[in-house]
Amino acid sequence: MNLFTKLPLIFSVLLLGTTSVQAQQGKKIQYRNRVADTVVLVNTQEKLPRVKGPKPLSKERALGFRINTDGWNAYYNYGFIKKNDREKHEIDRYFDVLFLQLEIGEKRHAKEMREFAYEGSGRFKNPLLSAFSTELFRYGKINTFYQAKIGVGYKKLIAGKPEPNTVSIHWSTVGGFSLGILKPYYFESSQGDIKLDPDKVYDVLPYTRLLGGYGYRKGWDELKFVPGLHLRSGLKFDYADKRKRLAGVEVGMNVEVYFSKIHQMAFQDPKSVFLNAYAAFEIGWKK
Repeated sequence: MNLFTKLPLIFSVLLLGTTSVQAQQGKKIQYRNRVADTVVLVNTQEKLPRVKGPKPLSKERALGFRINTDGWNAYYNYGFIKKNDREKHEIDRYFDVLFLQLEIGEKRHAKEMREFAYEGSGRFKNPLLSAFSTELFRYGKINTFYQAKIGVGYKKLIAGKPEPNTVSIHWSTVGGFSLGILKPYYFESSQGDIKLDPDKVYDVLPYTRLLGGYGYRKGWDELKFVPGLHLRSGLKFDYADKRKRLAGVEVGMNVEVYFSKIHQMAFQDPKSVFLNAYAAFEIGWKK
């Protein structure tokens, strides 16, 4: 086949190729959107209501009674609970407390003893009402010594377990201002109602027949006040079995210093420093 016979065939092939290219250029290529085909997982499980835990405890109140080696005290505590960050999962069991304390009490001298006014009055006649009876008196007593105290304290947790019905142990320390209140002690005597003057005891007692004592019933209009300071420290054992309850026992030592010497008994030296041991019982509430 010569060249002239091949030309029509070559021309036909080129024409078909050009037409195919132009057709492809005019056609738009469409890509399938695969995003819409994605399978979406839907959680059909019912949502349970969220259960809130108990509100963290933040405050504490307590009433207590303290028996001292030289008297008694009654007190009220108002405390602010400080959470222990090391035990966040047990914030209601592991905590320290900063508290304010109000207190009243009475001190008795070691030589202070009740005696009967006259022989044959009957030692068991009215033992429960002896404080209000003139048949009993305290020989040689000059002043009844009361105290009103206000202080700031801190309870530091030193041992304890989170389980119910267990005991937590705190080291408790409190200090502050103490106001000594002196009420003269009155006697009923053959010469009328008398009170003892510390400077004239030897001139009165040996020559006076005492018929009884007035105890708490007389002398409130002659109070004297002596300022001072107090400090107390001890171990407190809390055995309350409920989250919002407080029930405990505390044992420790207490010291009080007054700015003037206190006369309590005749024939005994006055003093301004008082040291005692104590055991306290208290109940309270947390919220």
